[in-house]
Amino acid sequence: MKLDWANVKVRVNEDPEFKLAARFWNATVRIQIGKYRYKVLIDEGLFKSIEPWFGAIACDLSITAPEEEWERLLELTPRPFYQDLYPAAIHHDFDVSGDLESYCAYYPAIRRMIEILREVNNSA
Repeated sequence: MKLDWANVKVRVNEDPEFKLAARFWNATVRIQIGKYRYKVLIDEGLFKSIEPWFGAIACDLSITAPEEEWERLLELTPRPFYQDLYPAAIHHDFDVSGDLESYCAYYPAIRRMIEILREVNNSA
């Protein structure tokens, strides 16, 4: 699974729904898709950078799952319990860890980010 992270960054930063939900959010988010790990630096609700994640650097929030699980989550029309990260974490092999207060506070932004990842994944 290969996402166009440059496109993700542009789309997220231009998205009015994400901007509203992410205002005041400052975080380092690790997204792990199978063996591939990415560091997303969020500053005042904007994606400042998305780059490969090396080593054991601390993060505020970590979202990890096997590549097959991400593929199901990012399908154009996801099957039940893959439509959103929350049920995917409860019913499937997604792990969300870190600052759970921030996760809850910014869940609408995270949800919109997942929707944008889905859009980018299916725009071929």
